[in-house]
Amino acid sequence: MTENFETMPEEKLICRAQSQDHAAIDALMRRYKGIVRKRARSLFMIGGDQDDLMQEGMIGLFKAIQDYDSSKEAVFSTFAELCISRQLYSAVKSSNRKKN
Repeated sequence: MTENFETMPEEKLICRAQSQDHAAIDALMRRYKGIVRKRARSLFMIGGDQDDLMQEGMIGLFKAIQDYDSSKEAVFSTFAELCISRQLYSAVKSSNRKKN
């Protein structure tokens, strides 16, 4: 019996992803890839390209999945966007430091 991760509620997916269920992690990554792409498009990284920014954004999303705590009463999508943005800004800042 295979489960449909595309229609699974987000909270259940996150719980399974935090338990190292790779299929759940992949499903969350697919769900939020558009947000990562949108955030990455608005930035420029010296010495890098959009693919590098996408990769950094996906790292931020992965960190959000691992670090999310539902008991803090924050919505996952808001937390994920914050983690993605911070990872992207950190990568851009780092690339600017290497330039100078």
